[in-house]
Amino acid sequence: MNRDIPFYSFLTSEQKDLLDRSVQTIQYKKGQMVHRHGDACVGIIFVRKGRLSFFALSEEGREITILRAKAGQTCILSASCVFQTVETESHIVAEVPTEVAVLPAGVLAQLMRENKDAERLVYQQASNQYAGALNTLQRIVFFSLEKRLACFLRDERKYQTGPVFQATHEQIARHIGSSREVVTRMLKQFADRGIVALGRGTVTVLDHDTLEDLTY
Repeated sequence: MNRDIPFYSFLTSEQKDLLDRSVQTIQYKKGQMVHRHGDACVGIIFVRKGRLSFFALSEEGREITILRAKAGQTCILSASCVFQTVETESHIVAEVPTEVAVLPAGVLAQLMRENKDAERLVYQQASNQYAGALNTLQRIVFFSLEKRLACFLRDERKYQTGPVFQATHEQIARHIGSSREVVTRMLKQFADRGIVALGRGTVTVLDHDTLEDLTY
């Protein structure tokens, strides 16, 4: 089962055995907190089912999503304590019922010391995820609200592989760094323009071309 871990095939037999004995499978309910900043280091998380969201808190206490990971993806940021030069103050929550495999930080550090391929792949993924988090923060700082909302709807349409997806106004506000009231007003404007249709906890993209134009 652990063959889906990106660096598994590069490990020696002894290292694979160590990983197999150390990995813990954990299931989380929708909305359940996986990790809070300040808790003991989680280690590296492999999402087997469901979806995780990494978020930071603003000074006003507003949640801002900086990274998401779905089934088949690896969460390197949860193991930031392994790296000496990077750290993140994010919290992790399960967006939907989620099953993960967790490799403790100590075992990950040992495998990285002993296996250069594992070290290379872990740092490569860490670099990609930090770049993704930075891109998200840059959007919040530099993009207009209309553009941030359009980018979210476009990306979510691809992320959930369809024009109709579940998302409350509160969730959207967290993802784009705004308030629920402002998001509700902007979504209504999009709906009045025929870009989306709004349902109870759902959004349907009707005019993909116009939505795409708003992202530029």
